[in-house]
Amino acid sequence: MPDTIYPPPQDYITRGEFGALDSHVRDLQADMVLVKASQSGTQTDIKSIDKRLDDIALKLKELIGWRSFLLTGGIGVGWGFAQSIMHLLGLGTAP
Repeated sequence: MPDTIYPPPQDYITRGEFGALDSHVRDLQADMVLVKASQSGTQTDIKSIDKRLDDIALKLKELIGWRSFLLTGGIGVGWGFAQSIMHLLGLGTAP
């Protein structure tokens, strides 16, 4: 075999055992194509999930602030007053 030819020609290996090995290599190559396609789909799904999580984090950052703090605190205090009045009047099931 001359040193200038790389890779060697396809008929370089002529023994039968290597023909069977070549068949297995072709099967592995076909399987690798399927694995790469599956990996590509999975990476696309992960990117989509990451984008959605970023959108959710952005919405949560918008909700955090003094206005929402005062609103939720006011609701809590108001509901506490309502429960105490109902308790003093004997309404409800609290002891």
